[in-house]
Amino acid sequence: MIDDKDEFWKAVERLGQHRLPSLARIDAYGDTTLRGEAVDQMVRELEGTDLARLRSGEHEVMATLLAWGRRCRADRDLRIAFSGD
Repeated sequence: MIDDKDEFWKAVERLGQHRLPSLARIDAYGDTTLRGEAVDQMVRELEGTDLARLRSGEHEVMATLLAWGRRCRADRDLRIAFSGD
C-alpha cells in the first residue's frame, strides 16, 4: 500500500499527464481498479517515461507502481486498486 497521494499527483504532473493518461484518469475522490489491459497500458506509459526526473518520494511511488504493474502482468489474477478520499 502506498499512502502518499501528494507524491503520486506531483509525479504525474512532473512526468506529464499526456504521457501517463492511465494514471491521470485516476479519480482522486473515488475508487479505481486497474487490471488486464489497463495495467499493461500503465506499465508501457511508465516504462516510456524518465523516472530519474522525479524527486525521491515521487520516484518511489512511481517505481513501486511500475513493479506492481509488472507483477500484475505476470499474474492476471492481481489488480492495482486506488482508494480516493
